[in-house]
Amino acid sequence: MRVVVVMPARDEVDLISSSIDDIPPSVDWIIVVNDGSTDGTGKLAMETLGGRGEVISTDGIGVGGAIQIGSQYALAKYGEDCVVVVMAGDGQMDANDLPLVIQPIQEGRADHVKGNRWLHVDGPKGMPWVRRIGTWWLSRLTSLASGVRIRDSQCGYTATSGQMIAAWDWSRNWQGYGYPNWWLMEAGRRGFRIEEVPVKSIYGSEKSGIKLPRFFLSVSWMLWLGVWRRGIDWYIRSKSTHFALKFAACTLWFGGWSALFWTTQEPMSALVFFASFLLLSMLDHKESKRRRGNIGA
Repeated sequence: MRVVVVMPARDEVDLISSSIDDIPPSVDWIIVVNDGSTDGTGKLAMETLGGRGEVISTDGIGVGGAIQIGSQYALAKYGEDCVVVVMAGDGQMDANDLPLVIQPIQEGRADHVKGNRWLHVDGPKGMPWVRRIGTWWLSRLTSLASGVRIRDSQCGYTATSGQMIAAWDWSRNWQGYGYPNWWLMEAGRRGFRIEEVPVKSIYGSEKSGIKLPRFFLSVSWMLWLGVWRRGIDWYIRSKSTHFALKFAACTLWFGGWSALFWTTQEPMSALVFFASFLLLSMLDHKESKRRRGNIGA
């Protein structure tokens, strides 16, 4: 199985060389996607790569779009028998973690692997508190939208099998910074196997281009719509879901929300709300495991 690193980079002239040099020799090919840089990132990346990879230039389409382009290039070069690892050009991913990130795919346990900084022995060391709170909230929404328990949805250190990339619907890709949430949401809804592994948290001199309020609201809204979409797909449209489960899930979902709204008149209705969603979460977990064959769920 070929290992390809896709490295999105924009204005990372200070960090791109060290990010490339840290990638172990066991990696078969490196694809740096120079996404609209104006500081010489692309030229320096090409000089650093030598014969280890290539640079693809895009016009500022966003990190999600850059990863899409790089992943499609990897698929065209090596076919489905490859694993695509995303490592940003800002040095925030520890290359020493790469073997652990690709291991579940190489062993056939997962289709998509996520780095989880909370699982690492050092925890989310150096992560600002505002990002910790935001990650907690978005991880909860991502778990609901995907049907898979996710603890660190915002970590961009990922590995994806060539089979999953070949089967992906690229016409509906998320172009911006919310791409990890979008991938998890869609992968979970479609029944791909997802696994999290510990990776080191690294914060240094890199500068984020994320505008937090706008990012937080847009990604939260995207995930909330994803919760509804998965519910409709699994419990209304799906022919593989048992009718009794469809009936129970719809009753608990709509009944629970109705009870919440009724609490303005009858406060004890809150108990019905919590009981409904507790039962629904148990049923949903079992359905998620069934769809993934009890692997990575």
